[in-house]
Amino acid sequence: MKPTTFSTLWRNNACVLQHTRQPQRSVIRYLSTETEPPTEPACLQTTLYTELTSRPLNKTFDSISSRPWNLLNKTLADFLPPSCHAHESPTFRHFSPNQDAISNDSDASLPQGYHLVYFPPPVLDSDLLPDGTDSLHSPGPPFVKRLWAGGSLVFNNKMKYQMRRGSNAVCGEDIVDVSIKGNEGQEKVFVTVRKRMASLSRLSMRQGSPSSRKLKSDLFLNMERPELANRHGLDHIGPWAIIESRNLVFLREKSKEEAREDLLKVARVVKPVHTPNFSVSLTPNANLLFRFSALSFNAHRIHLDPQYTREVEGHRNLLVHGPLTLVLMLSVLRSQIPEGKMVVRFDYRNLAPLFVDEEMRICVRRDPERKDKFDVWVEGEEGGYAVKGTAEIKDIIQYVKEPKGAKES
Repeated sequence: MKPTTFSTLWRNNACVLQHTRQPQRSVIRYLSTETEPPTEPACLQTTLYTELTSRPLNKTFDSISSRPWNLLNKTLADFLPPSCHAHESPTFRHFSPNQDAISNDSDASLPQGYHLVYFPPPVLDSDLLPDGTDSLHSPGPPFVKRLWAGGSLVFNNKMKYQMRRGSNAVCGEDIVDVSIKGNEGQEKVFVTVRKRMASLSRLSMRQGSPSSRKLKSDLFLNMERPELANRHGLDHIGPWAIIESRNLVFLREKSKEEAREDLLKVARVVKPVHTPNFSVSLTPNANLLFRFSALSFNAHRIHLDPQYTREVEGHRNLLVHGPLTLVLMLSVLRSQIPEGKMVVRFDYRNLAPLFVDEEMRICVRRDPERKDKFDVWVEGEEGGYAVKGTAEIKDIIQYVKEPKGAKES
């Protein structure tokens, strides 16, 4: 058996792959036309899958305080019309971005998408990669450049499970899938990261019925255990407030010549086939990108350093964050949802980059045949698809506070 080209390092409780030898030729041929593919590519696929999916679950605790929430509202306020500003509570009162603080309503639920500025990755500066990204999901060299390819979100429509202002919350993050695609020398590693988030505001391990205490123990202590899938289901929202899947793609490093060639390429523009019922146009600037980077604890240089972005990554200007675009899409979509309903599932794919100082248009279309479904997409400056998504809505199941002293269910 040939020796593997990767060795395992541990940084910040995360497994990272690095080269142990310097091959003089490309040996990855898993997408070649040969009838009998060589052994090493299959070994590489297996090695990457095993290494990444066996990394321990990262469990992060955070307080759903008003500061990140309020700062994100202020960050977005000048770019969205008032109808798209975040709702403050389950009763859907609008929040004014000119307020200095959020209402004292302790039942104010976190607006959909705002979880992206909580649960920052617990990574030291010394553990950041050269492009400013963290190493938690990186497969290691030679796949060192990261992009956000898309994902999905499932939201719990039961208000009693929502993350509320002032509550404590937990986020469990693990890698659930790894695949390699692309031609020889242009391989891409797709990594699927699952994040499960739950409110701990009502989770006292010593109170409630036995079944309630077991549920709390699952969320707080045993999130990584396989039996949770049998108890709550892989796709079912169960007791969690949000289940998010992120699809990240890791690419090989470009040479300076390749970066210059990419700058000269003319991107293919695919025009949307539908007309939106509602749309919002905005032009993201460098201040917006910086402020969102700070709020989300994101040092990725493609959002902050234009010279690096052009000369190393081969993009003409700073790229708009995938998570920022997601927040904007959910904000515009929320303005079109009838009262008493909410998004319970949102799926999206990032198809083309969005750039700073270039107009983007966020579009929403109600499905004419299904009242519970929406098409949501983002158009770039030339009117082509940049992001394409679908949303499903359902009735909100209101949370009724139990009388003091009542048993918790």
